[in-house]
Amino acid sequence: MAKSKGDAFRVIQNSAAKGTYRGAVVGCGRMGSTIDDEHIGMPHYPWPWAHAPAMIEARGVELVAGVDPDAEQREDFRRRWGVEAMYGNVREMVEKERPDLVSVTTRPEHRAEVVIGLAEMGVKAIFATKPMCRTLAEADGMIEACKAHGTILAMACHLNWYGHYTNARQQIEAGTIGQLKSMVNHSAGNLSNLQSHTLALFRLFADAPAKWVFGVMDDEERVADGRDLPGSGYIMYENGVQAFMNSRSERTGLNWTVEFVGETGRIVSRNAHAQFELWTTHPETNNPVQCQFPYPWHPRSSMVDAIEGVCQSIEQGEETICPGPFGREALEIVIGMRESHKQGNVRVDLPLEDRSLGIG
Repeated sequence: MAKSKGDAFRVIQNSAAKGTYRGAVVGCGRMGSTIDDEHIGMPHYPWPWAHAPAMIEARGVELVAGVDPDAEQREDFRRRWGVEAMYGNVREMVEKERPDLVSVTTRPEHRAEVVIGLAEMGVKAIFATKPMCRTLAEADGMIEACKAHGTILAMACHLNWYGHYTNARQQIEAGTIGQLKSMVNHSAGNLSNLQSHTLALFRLFADAPAKWVFGVMDDEERVADGRDLPGSGYIMYENGVQAFMNSRSERTGLNWTVEFVGETGRIVSRNAHAQFELWTTHPETNNPVQCQFPYPWHPRSSMVDAIEGVCQSIEQGEETICPGPFGREALEIVIGMRESHKQGNVRVDLPLEDRSLGIG
């Protein structure tokens, strides 16, 4: 008699894609290959964050190729990861290697062209880093091209796949803190680059598109010339959930804190996603009660979870955790906050009519 599989075995088995996919990385620099060098001595960042080692570690993916116009970066990538199929041209790589999943970690000014080209060449899935691109028109073009060619477009805001936040969403869905009412973020960093992670996470938890925003920016010079910038703002989602973004230029000392506030409790992520708290309300005294947060029993790198999730999206035919529209909304919120500041901190409705607007 065949031995039955245990519950834990099934959880692991069912979280992986059924097939095996050929993976490639376009952009062999910091996000594609080397960013983990910066995290030595930072154990609360589960390694790896770079796309190449995440593909190597992920189940169901074989890293087969890398692309970069810089010969030195190609050689470093080959040496680090043992990938011999290195190219200076995206089209040549696709024609010869036929990848299923391509991570795009180029600079934002090249990302729309690369993503659209990959979709037109029939790549099954694209995993593009943030910020999505420079302008709303480029974001629209990326989404339209992928839709037209049946390509999955996922944004590499990998916290959306992180097991801790997955468990937090499950607690909210179970009613542990009551209906979600608001979300709060504290962290220093530019709104479009670093905070694309936060805004994609907000969109996933809100489970509705952003309706309008207002903003107060910290750097008038960057407001004027259109560069990425720090600041604060408010987001109203279509279902009434509201979010507060505090991304000031000075260090707040809070080191990336995110709070999800419900009718009867809250979930708090502190110290750059290293510590999580679950608070509920005592049924008799109405006093706050701290409970044990349900940490994942198999914690892993959020980037590895994301890569595996995109492989599952290929099999399911759609991406739901962080699809292209989430990346576009993150860009649009930041542009909307900046435009609000320019107009005297007024409410700015989304979507924005002027699709030429962008972040430098």
